[in-house]
Amino acid sequence: MRRPANETLFNEFQYVKKLRDSEIELENVTGNLPEVAFIFPDNYKIASSSLAWSWIQRLLSLNKVSIHRFFYENWFRKFYSLEKQAPIDEYPIWMFTIQFENNLINIADMLVKKNIPLKSTERTHHHPLIIIGGPVTFFNHHLLEEIADFVFIGDLESEVKQFADAILEYIRTKNPEPFRRIDGIYSLKYKKTHYRKCNGTLSPVPHSHYITPYSTFPNKLLIEIGRGCIWRCAFCVTGYTKKPVKFADIDEVKHIIEKYREKEFGFISATITDYPYLSNLLEYIKNKDIKFSVSSLRADKLDKNLAYLLRKSNQQSFTLAPEGISQKLRDAMLKDMNTESILNALRIGIEVGFESVKLYYIVGLGEDESDYIEFFEFLQEVQRLGYKQITLSINPLVPKPKTPFENKKIVDKKTYDEIVKRIRKNLPRNIKADFESYKEAQLQYEIAHLKGAQTVDFLKRHFKLYYSNLS
Repeated sequence: MRRPANETLFNEFQYVKKLRDSEIELENVTGNLPEVAFIFPDNYKIASSSLAWSWIQRLLSLNKVSIHRFFYENWFRKFYSLEKQAPIDEYPIWMFTIQFENNLINIADMLVKKNIPLKSTERTHHHPLIIIGGPVTFFNHHLLEEIADFVFIGDLESEVKQFADAILEYIRTKNPEPFRRIDGIYSLKYKKTHYRKCNGTLSPVPHSHYITPYSTFPNKLLIEIGRGCIWRCAFCVTGYTKKPVKFADIDEVKHIIEKYREKEFGFISATITDYPYLSNLLEYIKNKDIKFSVSSLRADKLDKNLAYLLRKSNQQSFTLAPEGISQKLRDAMLKDMNTESILNALRIGIEVGFESVKLYYIVGLGEDESDYIEFFEFLQEVQRLGYKQITLSINPLVPKPKTPFENKKIVDKKTYDEIVKRIRKNLPRNIKADFESYKEAQLQYEIAHLKGAQTVDFLKRHFKLYYSNLS
């Protein structure tokens, strides 16, 4: 790729190239021509922490489609691919994975910057074909129906061959018809409104083909050992939309570890403690002296062996999610966990040598005086256990579609500000609390419930306000 003449574009080009050069490629998955853009609409750190960004590239490359990865920064103007630093304008198909609701803003920003109409019906064959999939489509595909030419709902593994063939046919002929024959495809534009969510398997076991120091899981090879969640917490869509729950075959997981045993690993699952072969996996890890981390832990399932091996892997801190500030509120959330089980997990952490812990909480459920009393007493008990660093992450409840809380309203800003003020004022000494931005949470809530034409209207209002603030 020739150096861009414009200094701003050159800085963008160099930034992308630096991150690409940081990647240690474990397998070549560049595939064949033609080339398709696969965009994670968030920054590189978050993108490279998502196994989907790697795994989908791998799946399609095995089916003769060359996938080039893109990520998003709001200062980007040209958007260069990681694989060869080519500008995104050169790609006839743009595939987005929307992992979080607020990614919608970044998707729209890319379209706006590249002069592509937000509404799919206003685009012509001169514009790229826009395909959007990912977790958000599982609970609200109508959010994207006026923006995407096609929405893919479900696991790509189940229809990857047909999907790849449709891509190749479209690039060759501009004929979109093959996409309409895919069960997991929904398209308002092409009048394909009947769909069946595709459910794949975890065989072969999804794993990343590169590692990078710039990931949330730095220099770790990611392996997905579970997809979906057996629990049904009232605030979380995963337990209601990713069914049936799937677990990776233990022998296949061991084979991947053995193949790359000099590397460190990150095991991906909604809760690793629900993996049915966990004791077998931990025994294997212990015998092979494997270094690893996990994406999530459930306090009432944590045992000393798992905690010990995590600490032995040089993990400095661990994270638990009590969610409710009292038992009454945890029960209202359908969080099937009691205070004693949380304290027991924290005791285990101290026993194996952890000195730092992070606790996640959700507020805005109508907390009363008794809830706060219980909360602050609990924090004092955590302090007495001996942790040197205790960090709280406090987040307002964002009710989601397809959950028992879908008809609840998000707490108003005044009430949330009062909650923040009260917690700050009464926190025990040496406990730090980080509070999620109300603006970001409210935006997430609004986007989660948008449907059809509401989405484009919302985006037009958003960008009109955004650009007026810049002027």
